[in-house]
Amino acid sequence: MATRSLLPRMRPVSTYRGWQPRERQTVSFLLTATARASESAFLLCAYGQLWDAEVLVRSALEGSLKLAYLLQGRETFAARHSEYADQLFEIALLKDHRKAQSLLAAVPDPDAPRWRPIRDLLLPDNEVAELSARHKAARRDLEARWGFTGLVAELSRSGDPNFKGLGALAHSYSMASHVQHADMVGASIALERDHRPTERRDAVHLAHEGRLLSDLLDFLFLRLAVGYRFVAADMSQLVDMKAAIDEAQAPFRQAAEQWLRIEYPVECAER
Repeated sequence: MATRSLLPRMRPVSTYRGWQPRERQTVSFLLTATARASESAFLLCAYGQLWDAEVLVRSALEGSLKLAYLLQGRETFAARHSEYADQLFEIALLKDHRKAQSLLAAVPDPDAPRWRPIRDLLLPDNEVAELSARHKAARRDLEARWGFTGLVAELSRSGDPNFKGLGALAHSYSMASHVQHADMVGASIALERDHRPTERRDAVHLAHEGRLLSDLLDFLFLRLAVGYRFVAADMSQLVDMKAAIDEAQAPFRQAAEQWLRIEYPVECAER
């Protein structure tokens, strides 16, 4: 509910008169994608599916970082918008083309009507050649800069207070990667927790859930902060928004403290 009350406060960003039509569309796509992923993660948390929620929280994080990088400064906006909305988009189309080719080559009836949606992903030969040549040299650099590690590195070293401490997100991002890719860590971690004694299991579940929900609220505030600054909206409104988020996060901090007392009683007693 805190999130839903804050989402309309993004209006000064989405209705900014300085956007060109495609720029407004790009920003709206990112804002909508992050809000949708956040809402789905909230629903999964409500049903206790925390490990599945991790993957969606990671999506909300990536979308928030991309928006922050895109709106980091007016002097870099046009170039970064072109990279995100044009160059990376074309690279993605090329990748989809090649994967569609592989799928069609693997089926016995690639011309059948049921494969029409896949055939529609194929690009004309001349367009494939053009895109391949255009992005061959810059593709790795673009993907690296717009990937999680590149975004965090760029935003962190900027010295911008809005991006202070972003490096700490690497741990939760890594855990979500384990779950998403179903490696040995991701496949085993949920069952290991289920085998703990009831008190420990319940305490860590609540602490974990609180961390996910708290992260989603922090990502929302990051999007609000960078958006308001970019469009020169009234920054004083952020004070009330941050207060609402702090109030919503208070129970999460209590859950984390309770888990620490249960999981590490000796260390907590010594303090």
